[in-house]
Amino acid sequence: MKPVLSVLDPSPLFEGWDAADAFAQTVALAEALDGSDWRAFWVQEHHNAASFAGTAPEVLMAALAQRTQHLKIGSGGVMLPNYSPLKVAEQFCALSALTPGRIELGLGRATGSDPRTAAALLGPGADSFPGMLRLLMDWMLDATGEVPLPADHRARGIRVGPLGHRPDVWMLSSSTESAAFAGAMGLKLAYADFLAPGGGPAAIAAYRASFQPSIFAAIPHAALGLVGLAADTEADAHRLSRSSVAWNITRAAGAFEPFPRMDTAAEQLATASPEAITAASSHGMVGEADRVAGQLVSTAQAAAADEVFLLTITESLDARIRSYELIARAMARL
Repeated sequence: MKPVLSVLDPSPLFEGWDAADAFAQTVALAEALDGSDWRAFWVQEHHNAASFAGTAPEVLMAALAQRTQHLKIGSGGVMLPNYSPLKVAEQFCALSALTPGRIELGLGRATGSDPRTAAALLGPGADSFPGMLRLLMDWMLDATGEVPLPADHRARGIRVGPLGHRPDVWMLSSSTESAAFAGAMGLKLAYADFLAPGGGPAAIAAYRASFQPSIFAAIPHAALGLVGLAADTEADAHRLSRSSVAWNITRAAGAFEPFPRMDTAAEQLATASPEAITAASSHGMVGEADRVAGQLVSTAQAAAADEVFLLTITESLDARIRSYELIARAMARL
């Protein structure tokens, strides 16, 4: 069975851009794909990262939800250890009240930042994630009236508002352990293969084995986050991917800088070693659309994934839109 298609967008920052430029591309991309073959459009949370503009996914989601009509709008994800579970529940219940049935809350158990930045966010840290997640889920079920807080609950008397609406809740994962935890909590799973390549089959198997039905998910549902880029020809696709390949090389060396523009990337790759280029090129599926679509399907099927969240980065907005359109068409032909 072919996987469902969704989009994961980190609002990448290229040399010379500011956040307004990155967000404008994210919004334009969502508008272009709205009403097409893509189910959902998720945005990410990063802090103290010069490569990405997305620090507040809930704010960007509000803009996206108002500029689109059909796509589910989600977070991939909100790093719960950075925040109060009450505040996250209130934010996402409010988003769900604004656009009922279209909001998805993907939750991560990491901080999405370096230790100093995580401390500056004043959250309790990743060790507190299980209890924070349970509390957030309890508040959301109380807000809808599905499962009111029992009399002895520690949060009894504290109500999440607005009442009556809640988002679809997912958990992000990059390990077998976190995937199994997502299953035990009865949540949908989004496994970040671009962070832990090749771990999807084992993680999703652990998720399915531990899954316990809940109000949030009656049956297991697992998605893979993958990187891909398609164009009309193989040569054009690889040309468009140069910025990402050059960025991967500098990232592997410890730098976290804006993505290089196409001309800068070409200069950097001209002096890089063949080994570095090969390693940096292995992070995604790049090429002509039919080949990329075939790789996406085979990767999803090998992992028993129900859905693919595809992340595509290149300098040209038109090329990004074209890549998603070509892949959707190629998937339809399979």
